[in-house]
Amino acid sequence: MPFDSSTLGLPYFSLEAAAVDKSPSELVISDESKENYYIVSREVYEDGPQQHGYIIVVEEGE
Repeated sequence: MPFDSSTLGLPYFSLEAAAVDKSPSELVISDESKENYYIVSREVYEDGPQQHGYIIVVEEGE
């Protein structure tokens, strides 16, 4: 079953905008297309998106 990205909230369409808006304790993740970016906690990432091919594009603290 495909992952429902709507559970991640509205996407950012710019990596730069997502990186600026995230807090130091959050990650920016993206799907394989790298067209949509989401700000999430590590727990949220590990509980779903990670198993569905989403990748971390900005780590915590960056």
